Amino acid sequence: MNILKVLTEKRKTGNAGENAAAKYLRKHGYRILKRNYEALGAEIDIIARNREYYVFVEVKTRTLGHQSPKEPRPASSVTPEKQRKIISVAKWFLGSVPKNRRLRFDIIEVYLNEEKEVQRIMHLENAFNYNTSRGM
Repeated sequence: MNILKVLTEKRKTGNAGENAAAKYLRKHGYRILKRNYEALGAEIDIIARNREYYVFVEVKTRTLGHQSPKEPRPASSVTPEKQRKIISVAKWFLGSVPKNRRLRFDIIEVYLNEEKEVQRIMHLENAFNYNTSRGM
């Protein structure tokens, strides 16, 4: 058995959240360009676009009842360091696409029940930007 093919419970939860976030974005008029885009040793969960923006999305998924007291919301785990990595990867990606849209960095929080069914999705538009991540 290939150890890389084994899905941990955490990875299953993450996959369910990313799938739900992509479905949510499509339903709200976004076109998904890339999922799990890797560059420069980091990853962006979803890259999408709408009429106005290229949107770089970090998806944070939690099972209801399993939130950490140290982390009141899933979005709070997107640290300034993580933000800087996402921004670096976004700049790399933008080198290969037309510059006809503005940029936005969003976080989507997905809450699942124990059966991995979506209970709630919170879309935090413009959750961070280049300037806020630099100053943190």
